[in-house]
Amino acid sequence: MQQTPEYTLYHYWRSTSSWRVRWAMAYKNIAFKPIAVSLLDGESESAEHLMRNPAGYVPVLELKTGERLTESLAIIRYLEDLHPIPTLYPGSPLDRARILALAETINAGTQPIQNLSVLLMHSPDSSEQKKWAQHWIQAGLKTYEALCTPFAGRFSHSDELSIADLCLVPQVYNAERFAVDISPFPTISRIYKNCLTLESYLLSRPDAYQPADFKA
Repeated sequence: MQQTPEYTLYHYWRSTSSWRVRWAMAYKNIAFKPIAVSLLDGESESAEHLMRNPAGYVPVLELKTGERLTESLAIIRYLEDLHPIPTLYPGSPLDRARILALAETINAGTQPIQNLSVLLMHSPDSSEQKKWAQHWIQAGLKTYEALCTPFAGRFSHSDELSIADLCLVPQVYNAERFAVDISPFPTISRIYKNCLTLESYLLSRPDAYQPADFKA
């Protein structure tokens, strides 16, 4: 008899923050029950979802106890503590500090500024939204490229997948959606191509969770 998954993940298929958590769980082989929460039709602002996360964001990880965790990096850190192998924080304390700095370059310094709510507040005009997103994505990737190049191997830091890659790749996905050319960032481009071959990437990518009735 199949066991009920220990975790329920409230997510949106194209949310980069949700993708980070799905990827971490795929990489660590952690079973979970996914429940979609739309960011486009008001569902994320419903009273039901605001009970899960007062900010109205995804992802939200619900434990068997009913307790809930928010914020992708906090969720992944929790999963890392309970399921440490394979690790997403490899290396020495100095290595892990560098890895976390890379992750936060995306998590704190890039992704929030081109989030849907920010774009809508910036301008009602889609062309202006696109220009805004392109500017901040390019700025973030430029910083990431400079920080990671001295230490990168197959991935953002050496040859081991880390939390930094789980932040970077979804952001590159967003860059492509906003028609940002990533060729000026050769280290990022190489890391991105390497990640595309990973089973955990394939299992967690947005296409694997796209609703059947979604219309672009």
